Amino acid sequence: MEFTRIADREARLRLGTVLDPDVVAVQQEEDMARERAEIDALIEEADREFAAEARVETERVHREVRGQVRARRARRRADREVLRSLPVRLERAPVGEVDGEAA
Repeated sequence: MEFTRIADREARLRLGTVLDPDVVAVQQEEDMARERAEIDALIEEADREFAAEARVETERVHREVRGQVRARRARRRADREVLRSLPVRLERAPVGEVDGEAA
């Protein structure tokens, strides 16, 4: 029994519309449009996540650079303070107690 015969006329009409090539083509187009919309939504979500990660990474790099700049400035300030206090230290020390040569 390769093919079965549909006895009910209403069932034959409904099945005929489901198997109609035009209806099938429209259904396939609708399915593809839905899939395309889902894919586009996933791509947009991934792009938003990538942009957020890029902003976080950019801020982290800026923070590191700011930290390095602040450390360098603090080191320069400390060096200046040492250099400023150096003549005062030399003036207070007796001449015989200074080790090395004064430049």
